[in-house]
Amino acid sequence: MALATDADAEKVRQKLLRNGFGENDVTHYNKNEAVREFERSEEYAVNLFKIEQEVAKFEEYLEPSGQGCGFLVVRTPEDEVAKRAVQIAMPFGLKFAEKYKRWTLDGLA
Repeated sequence: MALATDADAEKVRQKLLRNGFGENDVTHYNKNEAVREFERSEEYAVNLFKIEQEVAKFEEYLEPSGQGCGFLVVRTPEDEVAKRAVQIAMPFGLKFAEKYKRWTLDGLA
């Protein structure tokens, strides 16, 4: 999930925790941490697998990082849990949310 600001991401993290999500299921990345992770992941994808689609997705994620967005990674194995997480995040300036499945990526918001 990408949220309008880093502070909004932390507010959503706290609200998710208060609404039944576990501490180990919600990870908050500030913009600097997100950029580092995306660049590291992009380098991995380019150097090891050369997956063009994934490289494009990393570049798409980097854009909001440059705008000061905060990011959450939320473990939501069931679709209903993912939808609940998005509903919780919507009032806090949710920019986008995606759910990674085992082999596919689905846009949520």
